[in-house]
Amino acid sequence: MPFEAVLFDFEGTLVDFQWQLKQAVNEVLKTLADAGFATDSYGSTPNYAEIYNQSAQLAATEGISSDGLKMMEIIDSIYDSYDADALSRWQLYPGTVEALQQLESDGYRSGLVSNVGSRSLNKALNSLGLMERFQVVISRNDVAQLKPHPKGLLKAANALQIKSDNTIFVGDSINDLRAARAAGMSSCYLFGGEHPSIEGVNFNADFKIKSIGQIPLLLKKMVQ
Repeated sequence: MPFEAVLFDFEGTLVDFQWQLKQAVNEVLKTLADAGFATDSYGSTPNYAEIYNQSAQLAATEGISSDGLKMMEIIDSIYDSYDADALSRWQLYPGTVEALQQLESDGYRSGLVSNVGSRSLNKALNSLGLMERFQVVISRNDVAQLKPHPKGLLKAANALQIKSDNTIFVGDSINDLRAARAAGMSSCYLFGGEHPSIEGVNFNADFKIKSIGQIPLLLKKMVQ
C-alpha cells in the first residue's frame, strides 16, 4: 500500500469548526500585555498557533523561569476556555464514524493530531464515540510546538511505528498542510473547515476532498 497510516486533524476535519479564533487571539494579547509581557514581537496579525509557538520557544530559551511559566499558563488557560466553548457546539461530520471504521477494516492505522487541549479533546472523543477509533491521540498538551510545526505529526507516526512517507495527514487548514509537508508526509485537504478554500495560497495539498467519507475510496484507488 502507498500508505500504512492515516492521521487526522480534529476540529474542522472530523467535527465542524467552532473555535473563536479572533476573539481568542485578542484576549491572549490583552491578557499578556496586562500582565506585563511585551506583545510587539508577535507582529501585527498573529494567529493563535504563532502566539503559542513563539511564546513556548521564548520560555524554553529562558529556561524554566517564573515568567516563562506564567506566560504559558496564561495562554493555555485562555485556549482551554475556548476549547471548552467549542466543545459545547461541536457536531460530528456525517460519515466520519463509517469512514474510520472502513479504514480500520482496510488495514490502516489511524491517529489524531490536534491543536486542541487534551481536556476538551478527550471529552469530545469519548462523547462522540471516536476514542476507540484511534491508536494514538496527540493534543496541544502533548507537544511543545503546535501545527504548523511537525512535532505532533512525527510523534504520532513514531507511536504507530510508521515512517513519515508512509503516512497521509488529513486536515482543513493551511497549518495542517504545512505541518504535513514539514513532517515529510503526504497531505489531504478537506474543504470547508478553518480555511474554507486554499485557492490563491502558495501551498498545494497532495490530495483534496470535499467530505471525510471520501478518504477510504481515495486510498483504495491507490492500491488498485
